[in-house]
Amino acid sequence: MKEDFDHLSNAQLLALCIYGEARGESTEGKIAVGSVVLERVRRQIWFGKTITEVILKPYQFSCFLENDPNYKKLVHIADQWDEEMVENISLNDCYTIAAGLLNGNIEQYPKATHYHTKDIKTQWDDDMAMVAQIGAHLFYV
Repeated sequence: MKEDFDHLSNAQLLALCIYGEARGESTEGKIAVGSVVLERVRRQIWFGKTITEVILKPYQFSCFLENDPNYKKLVHIADQWDEEMVENISLNDCYTIAAGLLNGNIEQYPKATHYHTKDIKTQWDDDMAMVAQIGAHLFYV
């Protein structure tokens, strides 16, 4: 699994995560999902210390689970990055957001470490404070 994405830069991998998790969301929703990744890196705790470690940590981002319907699409995009960037407007948008978050041109929001869609119920969110609802996602810290 990890080897499918090893060749990607931080911006590419973050863009792929945003694409897999939030491509149907508003710009604000995409920024929020990318911000969760960066907040986990910033905190340097259980999630990992690098963008790659955080994103590819098992069971953290569903689109990177091998049985997730998005997974094969993400592997294909990773393998064909240059062609996908030319043809896929949504991926381009996610890459612009990822690069902006990484270079500081886009401010992180919210300062959340977790999120899920409002259509599901989890057990872990009972012990966390919800800090935002953006589009279909609820964000927690």
